[in-house]
Amino acid sequence: MLSAEIIEAATAWTSPRIVEWSPSLHRNLSEWLEPSMALVGDAAWGAQIRDLVQLPIDDPLQWANRRIPLPGGEWAIAGIRFRVRDISRPFVDIIATSLAPEPSQLAALADVLPHFTAFSPLCLRIHCPDPEQTLSELARCGTYAGHAATDLLIVAGLLETLKWRAMPSSTESVELRAVDPQAAADRVAAIYDELEHSRPGIKSWASPADVDLLSSAATENLLFEVCSDSEPIGVVAAARENAYGMSGYSVQELCLNAEHRGRRLGRAVLLQLCGRLPIASVGDVLWGHIHPDNKPSLDNSLSIGREVVGGHLWLSPAGYEGMPA
Repeated sequence: MLSAEIIEAATAWTSPRIVEWSPSLHRNLSEWLEPSMALVGDAAWGAQIRDLVQLPIDDPLQWANRRIPLPGGEWAIAGIRFRVRDISRPFVDIIATSLAPEPSQLAALADVLPHFTAFSPLCLRIHCPDPEQTLSELARCGTYAGHAATDLLIVAGLLETLKWRAMPSSTESVELRAVDPQAAADRVAAIYDELEHSRPGIKSWASPADVDLLSSAATENLLFEVCSDSEPIGVVAAARENAYGMSGYSVQELCLNAEHRGRRLGRAVLLQLCGRLPIASVGDVLWGHIHPDNKPSLDNSLSIGREVVGGHLWLSPAGYEGMPA
């Protein structure tokens, strides 16, 4: 288990809904955060990332996660990251902080950015329990001198409840069948290539699941081709993954051919998927990341009873460029 200090800080930034669902909240948070905390001050790991990224910043500790002191005895644990592995989009990820999850506290995080000046970061990213409320309060209170925007939403639903919704009458429009990971990866790549033409810029915030990720889902018997009238029309994949204090499964991929989008089939796919997921622990959920611009996916998720239980915010203090849209 991590220290009580870290667990207390992480709990404060956890959605009340997740707290309600998770009887093993502290253990879940500890197991989720432990790998990141282990990399604080890890020069060997920093050197690996430095050599992989190939930027002229030699000191491996610059690349490692760091604990940074803030005014008033507060602290933040942060690390340098690159949006969709694009070195032109560096940002500083706030992994944990002792600051309270209140908009008035976020201005203090600006002190983290100068520690990463060598990377010319565009902004900060922080996970918060209620992104919409946080953005609204930031705009109203005026204490944050900069720009804030949503990166990704975290949506989740209690699996036990979702399974009750997965009745045959609501899911009969689609069928899920096992599929070879390479065939699924090829289909996913083709769908994303088409999406890039119909929705330019989508690959700046959404990456197609590759064969390695889909192979992992297949080992759990959670990789499927989506069929309608016995014809393949897309791919859906899930995997056992605990995060943000939750236990359960994350949606690794859900994509449909162009001619089958806009027909609410995504909702039926999600319900079919829920029916295939075994409940391994009390409080298991089905969760995933959804970009706020991905309205169809968000609508499908909310329509089956999943909820927004957190999100990542881009915070761009005055003087910082901010993450491009």
